[in-house]
Amino acid sequence: MEYEITPLLTGIRRVDQGIMTYQQKYGRRIWLPMWSFLVRGNGQNILVDTGLDDFIVPPEFVEETGLDALSLEEALAKEGLTPDDIDIVVNTHLHDDHCGNNLLFPNATFYIQERELEFCRNPHPLDYRYEPDFVANLQVKEIDGDVELAPGFELILTPGHTPGSQTVRIMTKKGAYIIPGFCCNKENFPAQGPAVCPGVHCDSYQAYDTAQRVKNMEGTILPLHELNVAAVL
Repeated sequence: MEYEITPLLTGIRRVDQGIMTYQQKYGRRIWLPMWSFLVRGNGQNILVDTGLDDFIVPPEFVEETGLDALSLEEALAKEGLTPDDIDIVVNTHLHDDHCGNNLLFPNATFYIQERELEFCRNPHPLDYRYEPDFVANLQVKEIDGDVELAPGFELILTPGHTPGSQTVRIMTKKGAYIIPGFCCNKENFPAQGPAVCPGVHCDSYQAYDTAQRVKNMEGTILPLHELNVAAVL
């Protein structure tokens, strides 16, 4: 089974590069895009992550990059879809910028790692990125570990960034593409040497090991917060 992936730019933040790369490259301000990935195939419309509900597009971002973000509903409309047309939502993890628009999809089935869902409902006091309301009253299918959602569509447990982060591996006509389960950009995956641990994590050793595992997977990586991810597809 082969799928088609369309990245939808649903929000922008201005942050320090060090948030992406642990103990490296601090002091450089970058644009941090919030992507939702529309995946079509097997007669289904699937979203990987739903982006940020706090929708703001700084004018200087558009001026500097020539890109423009849309609300998730507007982005879907450009693809001829409405929220009611989405059959499945996969949350890589439940930080607010990856599940902030979940409630737009009451008819979809959500695939979330059970340990991530439990942590979202009972987050550690130090982790402010979780909001239990984003997973309230949804049709959730809790999963435990690696699963094949359908032929050519894999969910792979890759913890460290959060307790239940999951990476998505999707087969397309151009080959396999990998959507990592942790916040990263191209700086996390240098051409030479090891992958760089994400700057935000619940377990740095585990997050480092996960980054190596993802870098070594067969397929093209689509970093969750890479500005030029659309050009990779």
